[in-house]
Amino acid sequence: MIGHHWLGIVGILLITLANYDAIKTTLSASHSGPLTNRSISTVWTLLLALHQRHRCHRVLSAAGPWLTVGLMTVWLLLALVGWWLLFCSTEDAVVNATTKAPANDVERLYYAGYTLTTLGYGDFVPGSDTWRLAPPLAAANGFFLFTLTITYMLSIMANVTEKRHVALSIHALGNSPLQILRATHDNGKYTSLVQQLQPLQQAISRLGQQHLAYPILHYYHDTNRQKSLPVALAKLYQALVIAQIACPDIDHATRQQLKTGIVTLENFLATLDSAFIDPTPTLPELPSLAEYQRLPGITAAHQEIHLQLATRQQRLLAAYVHKDGWAWPNVWQNESS
Repeated sequence: MIGHHWLGIVGILLITLANYDAIKTTLSASHSGPLTNRSISTVWTLLLALHQRHRCHRVLSAAGPWLTVGLMTVWLLLALVGWWLLFCSTEDAVVNATTKAPANDVERLYYAGYTLTTLGYGDFVPGSDTWRLAPPLAAANGFFLFTLTITYMLSIMANVTEKRHVALSIHALGNSPLQILRATHDNGKYTSLVQQLQPLQQAISRLGQQHLAYPILHYYHDTNRQKSLPVALAKLYQALVIAQIACPDIDHATRQQLKTGIVTLENFLATLDSAFIDPTPTLPELPSLAEYQRLPGITAAHQEIHLQLATRQQRLLAAYVHKDGWAWPNVWQNESS
């Protein structure tokens, strides 16, 4: 393999791909790199197909951490192979420090590995002045990728924790839209619902931006429905819309706060729509709303409520819930599945 100049070209391309994908994924704060996007999306699609057949929440739960580790391993391996091919492109790129004999392919891989990890044993060295710049560049590249990946992993862990916190906070209001409205109706005024909603709005807006900055957050699944952010946001959205459209007598300030909460959730969905999900082709099925109509303050007919809920946002929510490995009935049912 030693002495083929085209190997250097392939090596440079691989190094460029690894660094571009890593930088795009970790620093762009908007979208993941092309390699990251295709690879993790493909793996998740396969796991979801398996989950739909055998209901394996534990497998989905393990996917997020392993996808994160696998993604970062791919970046480092691409860089390693790229530098190895570059060092194999000419005979004098790497020589034995003692004998000055050209290194073989395995020795060049060893040289690329310890240079990239900044270990620098010194038993192999550049064979000419032309190649003296390559090892410092490789070491700097390795240091950059290792630092980037570790920082990225720490940020992901913090954001996963916040996802669960928001989901649990919503779940504390109630196990379903019906329970949320029962717990916060205040005899038809729904002021408690608004008070509980205010601290959640900032957290939900922040999570939307975090999902853009760290796309791999989409693939962190919880086996417990109470900790599932998609299910939590979907049931909160149903409760807010029903309270707004079915209770004509609530005061203006409360209605405005409900609208703000709905807009916050719709902005979150718009963020996902641009980067992660496509709406389901049909509207998700809505349950009977007979029990909702017995709540204080709700006077609208169930047909009118169904009509107001038949929006594109519902299709986005259904797609979000399904892509997290849950079913649409999980949003409406009172007990954990």
